[in-house]
Amino acid sequence: MASIQTSLTGKVLWVIAGLSLVLVVLVSAIEIHQQGEDLIAEQQREAAAVVMANRDALSLSLWSLDQRSLETLARSLVRGTSIFRAEVMEDGKVQLRVSREALNADRSWQIPLFRPGSRTPLGFLRLYENYDQDRQQMRRNAAMLVMGELTKALALSLIVFFLVHIWITRPLAQLAAKVQDNAAGGAGGPIAIQRPLRGGRDEIDALIDAVNYNQQARRRLEAEADLRRAREAQTGKLAALGQLAGGIAHDFNNILGAILGFGGLLAQDTARGSPADHYIQRMLAAAERGRDLVKEILAFARAGDVDRSIVDLSQIVRQSENLLLAALPKSTSLAFAYSGEALPVSGNGVRLGQLIVNLCINASEALGGRPGTVTLEVSRAPPGEAGMLEARSGAGELFSGTADPARDYARLRVSDSGEGIAPELLDRIFEPFFTTKGRHHGTGLGLAVVHGVVESHGGACHIASHPGSGSIFTIYLPLSDLPAVAPSPPQSVQTTLGGHERLLIVDDEVDLVDMLVRGFERLGYEAVGVSDPREALAAFLEEPQAFDVVITDQVMPAMSGLELTRKLKSAWPGMKVILCTGYSDNLTEKSARAAGVDMFHIKPVDAFGLAASIRALIDGPAIAAVEGAPPGR
Repeated sequence: MASIQTSLTGKVLWVIAGLSLVLVVLVSAIEIHQQGEDLIAEQQREAAAVVMANRDALSLSLWSLDQRSLETLARSLVRGTSIFRAEVMEDGKVQLRVSREALNADRSWQIPLFRPGSRTPLGFLRLYENYDQDRQQMRRNAAMLVMGELTKALALSLIVFFLVHIWITRPLAQLAAKVQDNAAGGAGGPIAIQRPLRGGRDEIDALIDAVNYNQQARRRLEAEADLRRAREAQTGKLAALGQLAGGIAHDFNNILGAILGFGGLLAQDTARGSPADHYIQRMLAAAERGRDLVKEILAFARAGDVDRSIVDLSQIVRQSENLLLAALPKSTSLAFAYSGEALPVSGNGVRLGQLIVNLCINASEALGGRPGTVTLEVSRAPPGEAGMLEARSGAGELFSGTADPARDYARLRVSDSGEGIAPELLDRIFEPFFTTKGRHHGTGLGLAVVHGVVESHGGACHIASHPGSGSIFTIYLPLSDLPAVAPSPPQSVQTTLGGHERLLIVDDEVDLVDMLVRGFERLGYEAVGVSDPREALAAFLEEPQAFDVVITDQVMPAMSGLELTRKLKSAWPGMKVILCTGYSDNLTEKSARAAGVDMFHIKPVDAFGLAASIRALIDGPAIAAVEGAPPGR
């Protein structure tokens, strides 16, 4: 009962019943009042008709003083009409009074009695009327009328209650139950409600459509939120891995630098072709492999980023053709597709070339040694394509990075006809050292480097892969509004590395300092090595002109290389400074030079590679900076 009273149908029923009761009472009151007025008027007409019919006889009886006839006529007036008392008045006195019973008069009136044959009044007939019987009849009629109207109102209310329940309340209750079921983890499909006696679409159908649309929008937003959280988690994981890899690379660079430097010195002191020389060369080759591995780690960590310029992506792909044809096995068929237009992007040509090579090698390895095709396409991306792929979350797809719908993008696509990537492995392909090829088929850094290069260029990457259908890697790089800059012609490199200048070497790695000092001494330089930048600054301030070139590390305790450079330049503006770094998130050659550095090197370094930069600083700008010369010979 409580549920019916609180339901919409119950409320409608109570409203209709209340309104019906008010209307019944009002209409019944009006009808009863009208019936009473009509009944009394009818009684008055009947009484007046009877009186007027006996008027002449009453006049004659009064004129002839026939008391008996007068009384008989008067009694006939008070019998069967609303008149209950009649009085004959003559000369202001009551000559005859006839009364049926003692009642209260509701109406009194009189008529003159004329002398026969003339209009001379003999007296008056006064009449008194009572309507008690009419009132009783009206009450009986009112009770029957109210009962009838209430019965009709109740029947109408029940019909309306049933129709409201069938058409409105029950569908709304079913809709609410299904919405709650879906919210509690039910089937989650579109809501459909069986509605009998429905004659076409109405507001309930519109409400159901709105609820279905709202649930679809909510599920879509939840799916997008889940995808966004998954991407943020993946991005955070890769960022953490990149920071860890960069930190490891910094220390590893110093270790490799000492190995390569001391190994090179040892190789110079060992007879060529001797067993010891053979072992030294194998040691140096292994160290150089480690150096290349560190470069890939830095590329993934976005720590070894270099300066950018406006380059043509199509031209970089064309320049990579010969290298790719030589690097890929003969069983791999390589196809190129160009759009024929320039695609200027703000980036580093070397890094973009590394990205292209890594993508194609990864695609070739996906063929598993079987004959297959790797297709490389470069073109302008259709407007909004990258943003659409970012918002889509299809099975067998992965999107990494962020796409700006308002920007235009260059599209680099590498596809293969291999076996594809299993769905459970797709989220891990950018992780460093993750590989499904085994320990003898690569380091697992190829796609990690791709991820690092794409992120460092502000781009995005979309992968679509299904087992048995191959894989498609699509790289989106923001297009520049400026034209590509033609590469500068190669500069001549001075072959004489020796000298007699005095060098100050600053690095917190004692082995690296010792290796550089010994290497520079063999080249004829006078080198002083210091492992504490504060000690180096104090020695320099004692006699600034005592040194020709300062070679400093960037990441050191107590003082960074850039801070040391500023203080050195402040004391002696003409001092030449070479900055070396193994890891720095935001330090590039451009930013280092803007801070006052004259030459910039990425570790590992040795005396022979740094000697070329020293000669370039001292002898003139025609000498190109070299990141490292082959140690040994």
